[in-house]
Amino acid sequence: MSTSDRVVDILTQEGGYKPLPKPFKVGSQSFDFTHALVAGERANDLVIVIELRGDTADEAVIRKVFALTRALDVQRSKRPVTAVLTSGQPRSETVQSISRVCRVLPVGAPAGPDAVEAVRDWLSVLLPLTQPPAVDTMLDWEGDLRAVTPDTEKGPLIDALVAAATRGKAAVEAVLANDITASVKAVLDDEGDGQ
Repeated sequence: MSTSDRVVDILTQEGGYKPLPKPFKVGSQSFDFTHALVAGERANDLVIVIELRGDTADEAVIRKVFALTRALDVQRSKRPVTAVLTSGQPRSETVQSISRVCRVLPVGAPAGPDAVEAVRDWLSVLLPLTQPPAVDTMLDWEGDLRAVTPDTEKGPLIDALVAAATRGKAAVEAVLANDITASVKAVLDDEGDGQ
């Protein structure tokens, strides 16, 4: 799979982007890039993917991008444009020229086992933020507490305290206070019986 295809897969599957037909039109002008995508509901972005090959002239790429952004300006479009450059390495002058009119992501052609992750990292500015898993699902505090509690300490009091913990601090304090009161009362009753 080419880097350009990876870019399209990531943007469509993870970002909700929709591919545009080739060529696509802005006003009466047609534009033909390797791929073009528009963002879904939450965003407004237009992403053009340009695969740089050995026969691709940097000046031609610059002209095509300038023509697209000018056509969008004429149409009074509010779409931010991002140019994703894949495969070859663009000259720094090319990146600087294009960056005057749009955001530029020079992805290149990552290879190896981490290639997909490298492309995803480059595209992260175009993807929605992901929520980390809820803390409740990451922690098993009850299991962790029971695992570190020595066997000699396990018993009805620990079970009552752990059960009360889900109801909050006041519930734990009430269970502990009741246990202390019951223990002190038992000791006092034993002393009273012994006299």
